[in-house]
Amino acid sequence: MGNTGKFAVHGAIAGMIAGMAMAMYAMIASATFLHEGFFTPLYGIAAPIVGKQAMVTSMSQGIYFTFGPAIVGLIIHMMVSAVFGIIYGFAARALHLAGFVSVVAGMMYGVVILLVMSFVALPIIGLGSMPATVGWPSFTIEHLMYGVVIGLWPLVKSQEFAK
Repeated sequence: MGNTGKFAVHGAIAGMIAGMAMAMYAMIASATFLHEGFFTPLYGIAAPIVGKQAMVTSMSQGIYFTFGPAIVGLIIHMMVSAVFGIIYGFAARALHLAGFVSVVAGMMYGVVILLVMSFVALPIIGLGSMPATVGWPSFTIEHLMYGVVIGLWPLVKSQEFAK
């Protein structure tokens, strides 16, 4: 595997780590102050493929787990997170982002992802109401969290972004 391929793999890994941080926040928020189930975010992500029943049940029962929809939601979320991580990595390297600037750029990238997902991708797959269902403040924090974590990659692994 060449340097570009290796860098893309690192981007996918960084994106999945950022996606895990985002998912942890979303699941904790869902189970606590949003008064929904812990696994509701995963069921929501899986809904276009497996249907909305698991999500609806989780929202009403709180403590509810079903393996199939949970794993489908997790896989989809990690795949999307990986792709966004690869994109961020190549953009950050092209822009020579370093230090604290990379974290701020990551947060801005998180906002861009929020906008693209909210107004383009989610409506296309039938989940256009997700940001409002989750609540815009929490949905925004989730994406900012993704951005902060992905923005740490050029800070922690600066040799991969050297000029």
